[in-house]
Amino acid sequence: MTTLRFLFILFLLLNILIFAAARGWLGFTPQPDKTDPERINRQVHPERIKVLSQMPPKAPTAATEAPPPPPPAQVQTCLAWSGLSASQNNRLLSLFRAAGIQARTRDIEIPAAWKVRLPPLPTREAAEILADSLVDLGIEKETLLVEETGPRKFAISLGVFANKANATRYLETIKAKGLHNAEIETRSTSEHHIEATTVLATAEAILVGQSFAKRHRPCLP
Repeated sequence: MTTLRFLFILFLLLNILIFAAARGWLGFTPQPDKTDPERINRQVHPERIKVLSQMPPKAPTAATEAPPPPPPAQVQTCLAWSGLSASQNNRLLSLFRAAGIQARTRDIEIPAAWKVRLPPLPTREAAEILADSLVDLGIEKETLLVEETGPRKFAISLGVFANKANATRYLETIKAKGLHNAEIETRSTSEHHIEATTVLATAEAILVGQSFAKRHRPCLP
């Protein structure tokens, strides 16, 4: 018998033995695979499955932590109109009242001019003599005026200015020339104001088309 034939017969016998053992013909049965029933039990009873680890919860974003605040409420403010004609005043009041906005009127004293002057003297003659002496000090005669009436009768006006800063500078110049009793007197005028407390955009919408719609400013104290 050749070696090749012997190996063939041996290989064939081994396959027959393996087949017989698998079929149980040799007196023992192979152990069943225990993994399959366990896998089935886990599918039938999912509560027995233990989760070994979990993903950490997702951190809340800024949007979820703090929702954006609502837009700020419209702010009401006191608005005043002045320098209007009588018909414009009436029109302004009627438009506000028709819109349910309370409007009020008041007259306000506001500075209109600043006068540099010397205190009143007892008589007109004394005031004129003092005025002549002021010319010698370099004060222009055209600016000097002896007041004839009013609570400041026989006071000497040294000049009238449109703003307080110019009046203050001139007062310092006069005092430097020796007139230490000179002072500033404020002249006021009365302005008629119409005031309403409302939202600016609301007021302008009510007055749209009116020539005085935006001629407002904050109310004075």
